[in-house]
Amino acid sequence: MKASPSAQLPACEGIMPRIDQYPWGALYRIGLGYVIPLLYYRIFSKEDSGWFLVLWFLCCLIVLRVVPAVLRKLLPFTKEARAIWIERRQIAKRYDSYQWRKLFWLGIGMACYVAISGAWDGIVGALTAFCIIGGGLGVVFWQNRCATENLTIE
Repeated sequence: MKASPSAQLPACEGIMPRIDQYPWGALYRIGLGYVIPLLYYRIFSKEDSGWFLVLWFLCCLIVLRVVPAVLRKLLPFTKEARAIWIERRQIAKRYDSYQWRKLFWLGIGMACYVAISGAWDGIVGALTAFCIIGGGLGVVFWQNRCATENLTIE
């Protein structure tokens, strides 16, 4: 299996499939991981239950899943770009580690926020650790999958 952006894609359209490839996908998710707790603390009171952060995080993950799907439906992309996304979605359905590894980068972004803001309290620290550990395991399992099954997805 090979899901890399085709050289035949128009320049502006070729950006969309590349956003999910390393290193751009990692940088994009690190940024999102930084912004998720930042926005949470800007919108909600620090006195609110920490579990609202978990709910906020889950809602952000849902938005990250739904918005690209809506954009793929609404915007006119070429068959090549659609084929790349279809292949990636099939791989994501087949291998949990492909999706779990994305949590690692979100966790790194959250850790950056926590380090800068000093907000390393109970639920933020636990959620950050969960993302880094769970995502790190996803990275390890995904790398093993790629090696044993000759997958070349980044």
